[in-house]
Amino acid sequence: MNRAFPMILFGVLITGLGLVAGGQPTTGSRGFSELHRVEVADASDLEVVMGLIKRSGESIGAKHHHPGGEFGFILKGTVTVDRKNEPPVTLQAGDSFYQPPGEWHAVSTTTEGAETVVFRVLRKGQPMIVAVE
Repeated sequence: MNRAFPMILFGVLITGLGLVAGGQPTTGSRGFSELHRVEVADASDLEVVMGLIKRSGESIGAKHHHPGGEFGFILKGTVTVDRKNEPPVTLQAGDSFYQPPGEWHAVSTTTEGAETVVFRVLRKGQPMIVAVE
């Protein structure tokens, strides 16, 4: 991995938290708003996409995976993550997580809903999310 990558990811995180606090993102499907997308320096086939996932009320998400890794931080609420070959994990505001590339998971929320900021590392042209049957 390129030595510059952690610094770029840190820069995106700092910039992104400002956007989460004060920006006006356009909401996409399934409560995902893309906040920022940047090409990784010295690795022009990679990009980092930062997004905000808003889930209002109780929800049960479908199984899916991400072709690239996903890093996340729970801003508010509680989520339960079911993962391949692991017991469910409950995360609350202030918790962070990492979802390895290609491993399915499903996310559910309680009646209070949740907000999560995520960073997805992708090869250009890859979808951010892939449904699992």
